[in-house]
Amino acid sequence: MEGFQIAFLVLAALVVGALLPLLVQLYSVLHTLKHVLEKTSKDIEDGARVVHKVADRVDRLTADLEKDGKLDTMVAGVAAVSDMALQLRDTIRVASAVGAAVVPAVGAAVRAWRADGPDHPAAASRESPGAAAGADPIEQPVKEVAR
Repeated sequence: MEGFQIAFLVLAALVVGALLPLLVQLYSVLHTLKHVLEKTSKDIEDGARVVHKVADRVDRLTADLEKDGKLDTMVAGVAAVSDMALQLRDTIRVASAVGAAVVPAVGAAVRAWRADGPDHPAAASRESPGAAAGADPIEQPVKEVAR
């Protein structure tokens, strides 16, 4: 054998040795891919069957409703419920704005009403004899506390 033939034989052995594991791995990947695609296609077929059954049921239901004239009533009812929900939303928006304005005013009125009551210190100083005699109304409660 000549050197050229030996070199060619070694080179061919290297190529076959490198390609053999690559071909085995490629076969394994393609085999796995085939199983995955078969399973996925079965799942897709089952899903498509279910979708078609649901579509047929909806078609039959709407056909029955249209035949009896109930579909128009249902659509009108849904539209009325939608309008009522929008009106309720607007009413709640207005009520919250009114509440935001009224609640502080009511709180201030209650505080003012309590300030004019007989138990409040300012009301007691107005009724005390020192206040009528010209004493300073601010100093009067201080003198009463000091006793």
